[in-house]
Amino acid sequence: MSTRAELIAPEAVKPERLSDEVKQVHVHATDQQRFETDKFIDSLDAVGPEVFGDEVERLKVRAAARRLLARVETPYERAWGFGFEQPVIFAAIQTCIDLGLWKSWTDVGYSSTWLTKNTTGRLFRLLVAFNVVEETAQDRFIPTPFSNAIGDESTKVRASLQAATNQYLAAGHNLPAYLAKISYAEPTDVEVNNHSEIDPDGLNFFARLHKSPAYFEAFTGHMEAGTAWKTPWTKVFDTTKLLEGVKLDDGSAFVVDIGGNTGMDISHVLAKHPDIPAGSLILQDLPEVIANAQVDEKITTMAHDFFLPQPVKGSRAYFMHAVLHDWPDDKAKQLLTNTKNAMVKGYSKLIIYDIVLPLTGASISQATMDVEMMSLLSASERTQGAWTDLMTNAGLRIVNFWPDPQQYEMVIEAEIA
Repeated sequence: MSTRAELIAPEAVKPERLSDEVKQVHVHATDQQRFETDKFIDSLDAVGPEVFGDEVERLKVRAAARRLLARVETPYERAWGFGFEQPVIFAAIQTCIDLGLWKSWTDVGYSSTWLTKNTTGRLFRLLVAFNVVEETAQDRFIPTPFSNAIGDESTKVRASLQAATNQYLAAGHNLPAYLAKISYAEPTDVEVNNHSEIDPDGLNFFARLHKSPAYFEAFTGHMEAGTAWKTPWTKVFDTTKLLEGVKLDDGSAFVVDIGGNTGMDISHVLAKHPDIPAGSLILQDLPEVIANAQVDEKITTMAHDFFLPQPVKGSRAYFMHAVLHDWPDDKAKQLLTNTKNAMVKGYSKLIIYDIVLPLTGASISQATMDVEMMSLLSASERTQGAWTDLMTNAGLRIVNFWPDPQQYEMVIEAEIA
């Protein structure tokens, strides 16, 4: 049987057999390799968000860095990371959320020195290793931009993490068993599905949000953070086109934001068109969402369930951002039909801002969102062909796809067929 030493190149284990000249060459080559490796590491360590010209460039480097890590790690290291590291690092972050450490640390704004030889100190050693916090000396830690963001409620990072603890992680853990149970068919039941299996009361995703205010708060914050991260839709689609031939003198609406959460998207319209008449921009969502919306007084807020007939007739545009991907085709068609029935043919536009899955090469964000929709809602992201079929079945016609420069979502411009 071969020993470990025998499996390694002789030069690496028996240098005493080499001539002095060969030894010097070997040492020089090794030193040169270390020098090149150190230079490479230094160049990587020098990369920060401030070096990029724009968000598109940053995202390209982020994707390249993930590809690099996938090549550098061994298969076992990748398995270790997915199965062993990620659960406990998330547990450490969540524990510090539960203790209020992130918020108090961010509020105070100085280094913590009380974390010593206790459970929290053990967690902080892990957080240091994953660059969540920095260690300056024994039992002394300083925050990072990430940990500060967790403590800063305006970023909604804490809410996003809490939403994962509340629903996303448990649903993901249960997904393999659920798919096996339904013989790996496409999940389409919005009531009895993977989420209802992990919910203590057997509730689907949105029913749980309505029953649990803390879950609702975390999810709403997560949605706000996601919208803020994306390219504003008014930079993807030229909304000045909608002003051509618009009829606002009679009090008609300009844009109705359907399922618009707390109003970030409709606020983009007002920012681009500040002279638009008051009341011509309408934000719609469920009553509990609208109650928390803080928008400009020129924007009208309206409680509305989009599975009921659309009460605002004849708007120049009806807008939906990340709404239809929450629903399988039958429910999405119902939502679209309600909207189409309020539209005026030849005048009204339907503007959808959502993921359009490429047939190959989907990004991590796109592919992750697709499987999350399956796990949480029995829904899916759609390809261009799937969007076309859905619109056609609802009596609508796609005019154009407008790609987001970040290559995450697209604006879909549609009208009555």
